[in-house]
Amino acid sequence: MASAAPSPSPSSTTSSLPSTISSAKARAKFAELLAPRAGRSSDFDIEERLKKLRRLILVHGIPDDQPPFRPLVWKLLLRVHSLQANAYLSLVAKGRSEVSDKIRNDTFRTLRSDQKFKARVGEDMLVRLLEAFAWRSLDSSTQYVQGMNVLAAPFLYTMPSEIEAFACFSKFIEKTCPLYVLPTLEGVHRGLKLLDRCLQIVDPKLFNHLRRHNLSAEIYAFPSVLTLSACTPPLAQVLQLWDFLLAFGPHMNILCVIAQVLLMREEIMSSPSPMRLLRTFPPLDAQPIIGIAVTLVRDLPEDVYDDLVRHPFDPRDQ
Repeated sequence: MASAAPSPSPSSTTSSLPSTISSAKARAKFAELLAPRAGRSSDFDIEERLKKLRRLILVHGIPDDQPPFRPLVWKLLLRVHSLQANAYLSLVAKGRSEVSDKIRNDTFRTLRSDQKFKARVGEDMLVRLLEAFAWRSLDSSTQYVQGMNVLAAPFLYTMPSEIEAFACFSKFIEKTCPLYVLPTLEGVHRGLKLLDRCLQIVDPKLFNHLRRHNLSAEIYAFPSVLTLSACTPPLAQVLQLWDFLLAFGPHMNILCVIAQVLLMREEIMSSPSPMRLLRTFPPLDAQPIIGIAVTLVRDLPEDVYDDLVRHPFDPRDQ
């Protein structure tokens, strides 16, 4: 199974940040980093650009400019440097796969309350991409599983073309979180156990309160872990959160879910039935969630953070 190199810690990335700069200067810096280079860039040059991009994303977020920066940033973060249009078209031409019924059972309800998503991404696009991925993955351990439709949605919404969306989605699934799409959802269940473990460390009182009500992450956080928080609207905030997750690694979603719970802490602690609150998380607000998640990294022992980083892709026992 393909594995991913551990992503840099966001707390270490901020340690050498310069003082904040204006949004206009931030846009100029994004434009500079994303400008085409003459000739072939060295690995060192690419890593330096990525380091600077991560800092900009963490401090400023990706500007919603026209033309948009986000597609270029996501492709660079995922190291999608070329497209194979003919390969994608060949997969699409194969038609229905063995998991077609499962795919169509999910696609019609993907982000169905988001009108902007529905206006830009037709169900036919989602079906084509997922069918193509199913054919691509026929001889591997990766296959279509519940929640993959929601993971594909941000790529189709963000990228200018289906081909680019497919390239980014495939790279994301196969390299950064392959354990999340095993038939057993091994990575998801590992993530849920780590969520409980991390919450117990950062807020034992809240953790114990939830346990007294027989609430573990498996019960209240499964959708948020399965979809990397893409199940919680609005989509615009999901995209901002994913800017951060693509920059620093999908493992940070576990801390982002904890951050969402901490933002509800007062209500949870005073509620006789916390599950009523946790059944549906409040609308996503990416920036405070990211800010809390980054601070939580510093509270985790090194071995716990290492397990967190590796849980989406490393098949070793944890």
